[in-house]
Amino acid sequence: MKTGLSLRIHHVHPHIHACLLLILLFLAGTSIRAAERPLLPLVEGDCPKCHSFKIKKIKNAGGKHAEVSCLDCHPRQHVPEKGSTVAACENCHFKQPHYEIKDCLHCHADPHMPMATLRDPAKPARVECLSCHGEVGKEMEQAEGSHAQLYCTRCHKRHGYLPECLDCHKPHMRSQPAAACRRCHRPHNPQQVNPAGWVPAIFCGACHRKESEYLASTTSKHGVITCVYCHEGAHPSKPRCHDCHGLPHDQALHRQYRGCLSDCHGDAHRLVSKK
Repeated sequence: MKTGLSLRIHHVHPHIHACLLLILLFLAGTSIRAAERPLLPLVEGDCPKCHSFKIKKIKNAGGKHAEVSCLDCHPRQHVPEKGSTVAACENCHFKQPHYEIKDCLHCHADPHMPMATLRDPAKPARVECLSCHGEVGKEMEQAEGSHAQLYCTRCHKRHGYLPECLDCHKPHMRSQPAAACRRCHRPHNPQQVNPAGWVPAIFCGACHRKESEYLASTTSKHGVITCVYCHEGAHPSKPRCHDCHGLPHDQALHRQYRGCLSDCHGDAHRLVSKK
């Protein structure tokens, strides 16, 4: 049994069928022509419509990448039938040893945050780091000890991170501040001890205990000066008495006793008189 609706549909006027068919053909033709028509070129204002999150990342942590426009790095028409919309890194980065290293994204995981997303801190990186920090490489080549054999990422867990010496090493003395280490040691060549600036005598006494005890007990003026006042430059340094004192005694006495310490005054840190 046919319903009233079925009867009405069945008896639709043939002219309406024809109109519907014409509309469908028109829409199909329009779609085909739209597909064949080339896409309009992108402009900078188009990018935020879909990629607001990436634009926010590059603005906050893009470094120098934040100074260029999206279309400087994504020059191709969006979206291509095949291939990539990302320009090759070497299009902008060249003429430096660091840029000759292949596979940039292996370290710089996100080009919108190239320095903030340096990944895989456990990666034994050395060549990559020294390609920019050549002066550090030269210093480590001349250094002795285990620091010269380490990968850069052993200490620098992320780019720009400077570890404290006491993260790995035990202090020379109790309550030693971490900043004290760099008064004497260079991080990339720590065994070349070279005190710089004002270094309290207590720092030296942590290793040179006998000399520290002598200075603490002496009544001479040597007891009130710092160690680096006399011991200048690279460690170990041994100053000469006459560098500060000249020839304080009679010339005949100096001719007879040429060794100030060995002949007369003993250890320079307590200055006893043997004669």
